Amino acid sequence: MITLNALETEYLTLSLEIERLFPGFVDAYMGPDALKTRANSGPAPDPKALLDRARRLLTDVQISDYDDGRKEFLRAQITGIVTTCRRLAGEELDYLEEVHGSFDINVAPVPDADLDRALADLDLALPGDGPVRDRMIAFRSQFVVDQKAAAHLVDVILSETRSRTSQFFDLPAEESVEITFVSGQPWSGYNWYLGNGKSRVDINTDLPIHAHTLPGLIAHEAYPGHHTEHALKELTLYRGKGYGEQAIQLINTPECVISEGIAVLAEDIAFPGDEGWRWITEILLPQAAIRIDQDVYRRVIEATRALQSVSPNAALLLHKDGRSAREVVQYLTHYGLGTEAEAAKRYSFISNSLWRGYIFTYSVGRKLVSAWLNGLDEAERLARFRRLLTEQITPSQLAA
Repeated sequence: MITLNALETEYLTLSLEIERLFPGFVDAYMGPDALKTRANSGPAPDPKALLDRARRLLTDVQISDYDDGRKEFLRAQITGIVTTCRRLAGEELDYLEEVHGSFDINVAPVPDADLDRALADLDLALPGDGPVRDRMIAFRSQFVVDQKAAAHLVDVILSETRSRTSQFFDLPAEESVEITFVSGQPWSGYNWYLGNGKSRVDINTDLPIHAHTLPGLIAHEAYPGHHTEHALKELTLYRGKGYGEQAIQLINTPECVISEGIAVLAEDIAFPGDEGWRWITEILLPQAAIRIDQDVYRRVIEATRALQSVSPNAALLLHKDGRSAREVVQYLTHYGLGTEAEAAKRYSFISNSLWRGYIFTYSVGRKLVSAWLNGLDEAERLARFRRLLTEQITPSQLAA
């Protein structure tokens, strides 16, 4: 039984009460049931009162006897909470201020000239003739599988990534991941951490499922991505050290940048070097009766990585520059090289009130974590990745 102190209790209670006004803010909760019941009882909380409490909590943490590392983590987290409370209280925040306050990061667009160069590289990498977008759509279409085939491939990937992850990191006893297929969501996949080492990963079927992207999705959501991080932090920080703030996971706070940085690099950790594209083309795709030239596959996949800034750029166009929905979808269609339905799905994510700033956690998280891991031998790289999975680290700390 973990005993919470006053600061931990207020952190959890405040977050749960914000959830009542801003559904989705609390991503997972592993704390005492009685505390959650109290937070959800009575009339809806007043947004301005929540803001006052969040600011007071920020001050109280800074004058507490917590160690410097824990204070820094909570400073960043509570600043994110304050930013959400300011929005709920009706403040009109500048978009860049909102993103910085929420996530402890500064963002800027990637020049379109860089994206144009990526399109030129893809023009050379993709087989055939004609517009790059049409050829990219055709290239990706060969990997489309139905839900039954996808379920089989996911089982294969889950087994492989879990086995590889367990070679590097000690997974908690009794941990497990359940996979379900859903629809009607703005994301392609989602990890719902259920506590006690258990997760449910939802895969969205609104758009066609591409076999070659499933390893990245499963690594991202499960091993050694979100599920692995959440399970290890619950075990080491909440149940091990008794850090009450680790009994909850919050959207639109700096911990998301670290979490997504872990997740977007998870496939590279599980499949270092050229192991990833070789395993996909030699082992996985043939199980769905898909065969492709390895060199072509590698060149196309490497070229598309330079386009990972397309959605963040689109979010800036929408929320900072005030561009219309039509213009933003056109931008996503042009540089995202997908179908109109895929561009519309991306737009639904960046225009969503909950997720409008979240899109930067992927690109900035990748940049920060990559910079911290690059240039190391494999043993040190894994040691640092393990720290990310088990320690309280902020974006500012990685940036420094």
